[in-house]
Amino acid sequence: MLSDVDSRPSREATNGTGVVESGLPSDFPAEKDLAILFELFDTPVVSAGDVTPVGRTFLPYRWLYKVSEAFKQTDVGNALDQENFYEEWRVVSMRVVPCQPMGIMLSQDPDVLCWPTLRLVWQPVVEDAQVSWGRADYYADDRAIHAIYPLQPRSTEGQVLNSNVRELVGHKIAQGAQVSELSTGLLQDFSDVRDSTATYFLTQTEKLRSDVLEPGSWNEHGTRPEIFMDDFEQTAFRLRIRNFMGLFALPDDLVELTAFSLPEGRSPAHSDIWVFLQFEGKEGEIYQNDLTVLSPNDGRELINMGPDQTVSMAVEDDAVQQAINAGNTELEELVIIDPEDVDALGDAMA
Repeated sequence: MLSDVDSRPSREATNGTGVVESGLPSDFPAEKDLAILFELFDTPVVSAGDVTPVGRTFLPYRWLYKVSEAFKQTDVGNALDQENFYEEWRVVSMRVVPCQPMGIMLSQDPDVLCWPTLRLVWQPVVEDAQVSWGRADYYADDRAIHAIYPLQPRSTEGQVLNSNVRELVGHKIAQGAQVSELSTGLLQDFSDVRDSTATYFLTQTEKLRSDVLEPGSWNEHGTRPEIFMDDFEQTAFRLRIRNFMGLFALPDDLVELTAFSLPEGRSPAHSDIWVFLQFEGKEGEIYQNDLTVLSPNDGRELINMGPDQTVSMAVEDDAVQQAINAGNTELEELVIIDPEDVDALGDAMA
C-alpha cells in the first residue's frame, strides 16, 4: 500500500542546498527526528482507538484490559479503571531507534547485533481534571505504557522481505553467542537486511518533516515544531505520523510492552510509589513476564522480582534490597538508589 509517508517526492542531491548525496538533508537526523515529542494540550496526534491500515486499533483494548488486571494484583489496585477511560490514552512520544542492541551482554557487539526499532509511549491525558493542587485543563496521569516494535525486514524501497534472519540471530545471542560464533553467511545476511531496513526506516522518518520549515528546525530536544504550525500543517503532520505508525507499529509487530503506574489519587509526591510490569508481545497478543535483571558481563540472571516491581523515589523493590543485603554484589553495582550512584553508573547505563 502506498501511504502518504511514501508518496512525498524524494529530495534531490544538489550542491549548496543542505542535501547530501543520499537524498537526506545534511541536518538529518537531528534530536527531534529521533525523539519525537507531542504536545499534550491539544487534540491527540494518535489515540488508542485510532484504526491501523489493516483495520485494527493501534492500542487494542484487550491490551489495556490485561495491563489493568495485572495492576489490580499490586499496590496500584484498580486505579486505571477508576481514573482513566480507554479514549484518554494517546501516543505522547515516539523514539526512532535506527539500531537497537539485541544482546544480553555488553560483549555482544551492540554496533553489529542490533536492529531498527520503533518505541511508542502511551499515556492517559485527562481533560478538566481535578488534581491535588487544583483543576487542570489537561493532565497527563503518572502512568504509561511503553511499546517496542522491531521493524519487519524491508528492502531500501520498503518491500517487506521474507526473511527470518533477525529471529535466527536473536535466538543465538539470547543463548549467549558472540559475533565471532555466528557463521559468516548468517552474519552477512543479517547485516544486509538490517542495513536495508534501517535505510528505509530513516528515509520514512525524514519524510515526517514539514517541507515549509527551515533547516535546523528539528535541532535540540523538545516538542515537534509541526505541532505549533497552522491547522493545515498540523493536520498533514498527524496524517504522516499515523501512516508512519501504520508501517512500523502494527499490533502483530509488538515484541515487548512495559507499563508503570502510581496508585489512585494523582499525587505522586504523597504516594511516592510506582509499580512496573512487563509483557511479551506475540502475534498481536500480550503475555505477562517476570521482571529479571541479567548480568551485563555473562548474562546470568541476577534476580527475578516476579510479576511486578514496586519502587519509591529512594527505595528499591523489596526483592532487590533483600538480594543486595544477602550479598549480591554484582546486582548492587548495577542499581541506582542514592544520588552518588548516578555519578558512578550514569554514563555506563547511558
